[in-house]
Amino acid sequence: MSTSDQSPHDDHAFGSQWWEQHYQGTEPGRSEPSPHLVTELVDLPAGSALEAGCGTGADAVWLARQGWEVTALDVSPTVVGHAQRFARDEAPEVAGRISWVVADLTEWRPAHQFDLVVSQYVHPDEPFDAFVARLAESVAPGGTLFVAGHDHADTHSAAHAPEGAAIGVDAVVSALSTDVWDVDVAETRARQVTRGATELTMQDVVVRAHRTASR
Repeated sequence: MSTSDQSPHDDHAFGSQWWEQHYQGTEPGRSEPSPHLVTELVDLPAGSALEAGCGTGADAVWLARQGWEVTALDVSPTVVGHAQRFARDEAPEVAGRISWVVADLTEWRPAHQFDLVVSQYVHPDEPFDAFVARLAESVAPGGTLFVAGHDHADTHSAAHAPEGAAIGVDAVVSALSTDVWDVDVAETRARQVTRGATELTMQDVVVRAHRTASR
């Protein structure tokens, strides 16, 4: 739950202050990597990866375990601190593969492109297709873009989050030029979540795309 005074249905809630308030005062427990991430990327050869919106670090750690050199970025200093502490429990060679960055994704520009760019459940304070287009620019030729988010059809998210937190497949795919990108997966997929004694079925958008090596 956010500690922000903004309404959960305020579409302009996702600035840096909102996220910092969201994470302050809580110590997140150890979490597992996203099942969508594991399913779609487990067989991908390791290289350089950008995790755009790393949250508490479970996915960055999973990628590092697979051999990826990870740049893990989030707008909240508090949550990046949580993620760094989470990673310290890993073997030195795993933790050493992760570089942690505090920055706003709507402003930050990487110094180089990556073999893999991952963004999951990120709610930028801008149109989502524009956000995806910028992520796509960070993918090297021959690389992979992986995006997951709350689907418009997810009733739980609709009741508890701003409208802008939900996306559709088109919001991702429409930002990827067909002469540069091959879209391998673009679908809505169920995810089981346990909240206390309650089992929830969430509906997520999952998109994996490959940037052609010739571009």
